[in-house]
Amino acid sequence: MTQGAFDTLGAIDKETVKVDDSLYQYFLKAIASESSSEVLEKVRLLLVETPNYPVPEVQEMVKNLVYSPTAKINCLSFFNRICQACIAAWVFQEETKTATFQVLNCFKTIDISVTTQEKFITRWQQEGQAFCQTSEYSKLQRLTRIVTPRFVSDAPKPHVLGDVLGRYPFLYKDCLVNHESVEEYINFLAGFKRHQQTSFQQKLNKTIILQKQKIEVARLRTLTTKVPQPVEMVPNPTLLNYQGFNTAKETFTQLTKIYIKKKKGIQCLKEIKSLPFKDFKLWLINYLLEDIQEDYQRHLQQYLQKDIPQILNHYDQQPINEFILLRSCNELLNKLILNPKQLSNHLSFINIKKHLGATQLTVLLLKLTFLNPQLKYSVRQRLAHLFDYYESNSIEESLWLIQVLENCLLAFAIAQENATIM
Repeated sequence: MTQGAFDTLGAIDKETVKVDDSLYQYFLKAIASESSSEVLEKVRLLLVETPNYPVPEVQEMVKNLVYSPTAKINCLSFFNRICQACIAAWVFQEETKTATFQVLNCFKTIDISVTTQEKFITRWQQEGQAFCQTSEYSKLQRLTRIVTPRFVSDAPKPHVLGDVLGRYPFLYKDCLVNHESVEEYINFLAGFKRHQQTSFQQKLNKTIILQKQKIEVARLRTLTTKVPQPVEMVPNPTLLNYQGFNTAKETFTQLTKIYIKKKKGIQCLKEIKSLPFKDFKLWLINYLLEDIQEDYQRHLQQYLQKDIPQILNHYDQQPINEFILLRSCNELLNKLILNPKQLSNHLSFINIKKHLGATQLTVLLLKLTFLNPQLKYSVRQRLAHLFDYYESNSIEESLWLIQVLENCLLAFAIAQENATIM
């Protein structure tokens, strides 16, 4: 696995942290020149036994962070970046991979019950404890769950939704990266994402080849008494059952063949170019219904006809353009995949999945990305919101979402084979 580039994960919104960076630079030098065990001990001393840290200058650096006007932000930034730098440095080697889990565990061993220490040390350790409750820490935990699963859980099989995040590279940016992610960490994740995508693509291609060979063997058996060599068992690269996998594979293959290879997507964009927005919304309803199986169309049509005509009514008389197209489709996605942390009626997504099934629901999402590839980021972000909300649920409770994610994994891989869409 090789390190990648920033654009593999998409643009990262980075903010400049205008604070004393000397403590971070001190540890970067240690990470570059010392063993993981030595760096881990320094991190442990810094967090757990701060008064005993052997370098007086380091305690001054800590004091500068704690007594700065934006201490909470500065401490969070340091904790987050130093963990990311350690992970990026250690995760590639099998002998140091476990240290990525241990560096996060240092924060859980902080004890602030001792009240005789200096005030700045107590404040520092309080901020270290508080880091464990942040979204930044949760994202780092998710990564260690992927790269060191046996150290995070004793269960031989995944038992909560969070255990299967590694299967879904399209969720990595929103589930594992934040706006202060350091360059080394972003580069590692970009390479890791590409590795996971390639691995799944290779498994999928092997399955497709073996399926074709199996069909050919069956055909030859009907033509000759000499039985050909049996084909090895055809693997299933997804967590779907074989029937679900084959149905989804055929559905997405046919869809991408029509909209990418036969360029129907381009034809659609030409059709809507001169439409006023009000007419475009009616066109959009028919466009989204067109490739949905007939048995599922009625429910989806009711849903779309209820929501789409109400979207951005103040633009109704304006001609459609890319800006309005993106905004309207994002509004539709907001109604379709609501952020469960912000809205109480997010169960509508579960109901839509129940009526359409995971494969037909993924057809709907995929067709939106055919209208404008930028919508793929919106789809991924909303799926990441759902993952974030349900990640502590058991596998059994999360089967409905796993079915959606597995279908998306398959659909994105097939689309990627045909064009730079996903």
